[in-house]
Amino acid sequence: MSSLVDKLYQLMDKGPLRALALLMALLMAGCVMWDPTRFAARTSAFEVWQGPLLVWAVCTGVIYGVGFRQQRLLWRVIFAPFPAFVILLAGLIYFFR
Repeated sequence: MSSLVDKLYQLMDKGPLRALALLMALLMAGCVMWDPTRFAARTSAFEVWQGPLLVWAVCTGVIYGVGFRQQRLLWRVIFAPFPAFVILLAGLIYFFR
């Protein structure tokens, strides 16, 4: 498992990807602050579990974007950047469509 996570990090350990992740995370956080009713479970198409997932993606994007590298395998798995990219992209598409 460790080698798979390390390969994923090596694949995504590029400066432009880090900058893009940070930009998407900050933009997504701004979108949630700008119009929180779009992301609320009772006033939008989002389910209750999608809110914490979006918060996790923003946190992961910022952690990865600023260049912080986790030492322990558990934290590298929890804050894996690739799923956060997908979730952030989906959230931004949802907000701007």
